[in-house]
Amino acid sequence: MNIINLNINDRAALTIKNNTKRVEIRISNQNNDYSKLNIGDIIVFNSQSLGVIYTKIKEINHYNSLDELFTMEGTRYTTSSPNDKSEAIASINSFDGYTENIKKNGVYAIHIKYLYSESTVWEELYECAKNVRNSKDVSGMISAGGVGAAILTKNHNIYKGVCIDTASSLGMCAERNAIANMLTHGESEIVKLVCIDSKGNVGFPCGACREYLMQLHKNSKNIEILKNIETKETVRLEELIPEWWGYDRV
Repeated sequence: MNIINLNINDRAALTIKNNTKRVEIRISNQNNDYSKLNIGDIIVFNSQSLGVIYTKIKEINHYNSLDELFTMEGTRYTTSSPNDKSEAIASINSFDGYTENIKKNGVYAIHIKYLYSESTVWEELYECAKNVRNSKDVSGMISAGGVGAAILTKNHNIYKGVCIDTASSLGMCAERNAIANMLTHGESEIVKLVCIDSKGNVGFPCGACREYLMQLHKNSKNIEILKNIETKETVRLEELIPEWWGYDRV
């Protein structure tokens, strides 16, 4: 996985965050060769007011001209504000050097998936953990969804999970459910965690989950756990499980 940093204006950054801009138009030049991008790579957009926004590449298409690009891709999700094709082409060609570079190198339509914004990551994780809850009886012996959890990984992905309560202690906490989702996708390093209890309040992982989290990765002690959504106060996992026994084994 590669990570590329790109500057972007505030209007475009807002449309990416609002999911109304899903295709980034870029032209290769002496500073950036977009032919080297791959599906799954991370694009980090930097804007003046909204700060840092993380996205993941879903698809990359190369076109010989802007007319070809907008014919195939449309304008709805490719421009900061939907316009007709002629207006979109004129807008892009107004940037210095773009017309010549497109004639020489073509143009890329990079499909992106919004991941999160650095300035609002705790609010976004909080909403993920809160909204995934859906308390219900699965059967006469299993209920699920009372508690929700959301984790942010080192690779900038968010995974969610709910608690599963069963007879004979066969269930699992929401945190471990989210971790199982993460492990299924091939990741193991968590950087942030939010837990929402059955009353909608921020909570801490239970003792078993703290132990489970610590065993995941050598850097697990540094996992930030939300303590208060209003103040954004956090605590590191190491503080919740001091003098842990397994530091020399992970």
